[in-house]
Order: sequence, then C-alpha cells, then structure tokens
Amino acid sequence: MSAPQSFPDLPAAIEAFAAGRCKRWVRVAGHQIDLLQAQAEASRVREEPAAIKPAPLYDRALVAKNIAAELARASEVLPELAVPEVPAATPVECCRACGRPMIGAVP
Repeated sequence: MSAPQSFPDLPAAIEAFAAGRCKRWVRVAGHQIDLLQAQAEASRVREEPAAIKPAPLYDRALVAKNIAAELARASEVLPELAVPEVPAATPVECCRACGRPMIGAVP
C-alpha cells in the first residue's frame, strides 16, 4: 500500500482531485483526508458576505443608560413596576429540630 500524496492545503488537494491528478485519500498538514467527503463539506459551507459587519461592542455605561431609559418608560406604562420592593426581613436562625427561632434571635 502506498502512502497518500501530500498537499500544502485542502483547496489545492481538492483541485488536484477534481483534475484527476491524485487519488481519493491525501495527506494535508499531517492529516489523512478523504477528498470525497471534503468536497461534500466544501459545497455545504457558505462564505459570509463582506457586507455583513460584526456588531459593535457596547460599553457598560451605554447599556446601563438604555436599561434605565426603558425602565423609566415602562414605569409610565405600568406604574406597579415603579413601586420599590419592600426589603426582605433579616433571616432568623432557627432550631433544626423543632424549627423555632433560636434564643436571642427573637426581635
């Protein structure tokens, strides 16, 4: 059995296979690759158009400002959102056996 033919990159190997200059199995960057499978995968992958730009990164101050503006707008629409919550009572340590508050923990 002969060693697979080596290529510097996958597009060069696929091009040589399409032209009939190599067999189905080749070695690219130290990996043995099935070119039939590589051709099928290459036809499935689509390139992103250059017109699509990545979304800008926002700083925390701008995000906080936008959230505050939305909450202010929502408080006008839904007034119950503007009412501050009552802070929770401080937790009291209870007995694990009976569930009653521990001595000295009663307010």
